[in-house]
Amino acid sequence: MENYIIEPLKGYGDFQFGMSIDEVVESLGQPSNQEEIESAYDDGNHIIVLDYEDFDLSMYFEGDTVQRLANFYTVNDESVLFGAKIFDLNKDQLIELMKENGYEDFVEDKEDGDCVSYDELNIDFYFDNNQLVEVFWECQRG
Repeated sequence: MENYIIEPLKGYGDFQFGMSIDEVVESLGQPSNQEEIESAYDDGNHIIVLDYEDFDLSMYFEGDTVQRLANFYTVNDESVLFGAKIFDLNKDQLIELMKENGYEDFVEDKEDGDCVSYDELNIDFYFDNNQLVEVFWECQRG
């Protein structure tokens, strides 16, 4: 994997929401770990998570009969959003980057850690001591 560009509501690098597990495995090879988890939504979907430790990446596939790529989770410090390597940014710098790109509305949650969420883009940024440590984003729902 060479492309670490986060595209909210679209994908990550060469991987787009809606791809099948087979398409991802064909491109990246077998994951370092694979597991099935319960859906957070009451929709009866099965979720299969593929972990690629070499890329600091997890991909979540959802569906009732065919699972399609629906979520990404990364801690990869090469990740780029709006032209910036976001793991080099602190919380205020990331909020400013989002604002510069037209996204001013966010929710800050400190109940389960320090999280800044942009609901319009379905993306969550998690911080530890003001430094970005995790990013989770998903496809458009509904």
